[in-house]
Amino acid sequence: HTAGVISDPEFTERELDPSSDKFIVVATDGLWEFVNNDETVDMTAKMKGPAEAVDYLVKEANARWMHEEQVIDDTTIVVANLFDYGAN
Repeated sequence: HTAGVISDPEFTERELDPSSDKFIVVATDGLWEFVNNDETVDMTAKMKGPAEAVDYLVKEANARWMHEEQVIDDTTIVVANLFDYGAN
């Protein structure tokens, strides 16, 4: 396995739905290599807020990198709540 930069990013565009979309997670492959979408949603939903979610996701990604590859790829993660999710 090698780490590197890909000049063509992968992205998805979709209409947001206030009844079902609670937060957004934007991240590099440092997260997505070993943590899938469903796991990311489950972990993020359990956190008190975006900052706690980012810290948790980075730690989880780093642990999985060390377990699988014995190296850690650069990991950038942004979590943002949508439509006042978690504002209470």
